[in-house]
Amino acid sequence: MYVRSAYWLGAPRPGVEQKFRDLIEREVLPAMRAMPGVSAVHGLWPVKLEDNPPPIALQVVVHYASMADAQRMLACDERKALRPRVLEAAAMFDGTMSHIEFESNPS
Repeated sequence: MYVRSAYWLGAPRPGVEQKFRDLIEREVLPAMRAMPGVSAVHGLWPVKLEDNPPPIALQVVVHYASMADAQRMLACDERKALRPRVLEAAAMFDGTMSHIEFESNPS
C-alpha cells in the first residue's frame, strides 16, 4: 500500500472555519475519492492534542494500491480541475500545506 498525506499546518481564518471545513468535506474530499488510482481518502480533524504536537488543523490521507497509482492520480486531469477549489480553501487558511508519502508493506 502507498499513502500520501497532506498536512494543513495552522488554522482556518477567524469567521470562515465552518466554510473551510464544508469546502473540504463536501467538495475536495469527494472529488479526490473519484480520481483514478485512489483507493480511499480520509479527512482527519484533530479533536484531542497531547505532548505539544505541531499545529495540524487537518490531515488528508489518500490511500493507493501502489506508487504507480499515486503517480497516476497526481498527473490526472481531475486533479488539475480540482486545484481552484483547493486554492479557495487555502485562501481561507492561515498557515501552510505540505505532503509526506508513505509506503506500507502488509505484515
